[in-house]
Amino acid sequence: MTRTQLQIDDETYEALRARAFTQRKSMSAVVREILRQGLGLGKMDRERSSSRFSFVGIGASGRHDIAARHDDYLAEDFR
Repeated sequence: MTRTQLQIDDETYEALRARAFTQRKSMSAVVREILRQGLGLGKMDRERSSSRFSFVGIGASGRHDIAARHDDYLAEDFR
């Protein structure tokens, strides 16, 4: 899998965030599905797409900034 970065407008971001929350998936997974559908590539092999990332969403820290501050939170564990 190749890592990439996209810039999207606020309205698109909020719609994506809401869909990911509703589907209990990561925003990245939703983007991958939408892109594959839009490009006519169909769905990914279910085993490949779900088994490798089945851990996503299983925890609940109550924090909403983990993606942006993960290094800070990890550093706290080593103090």
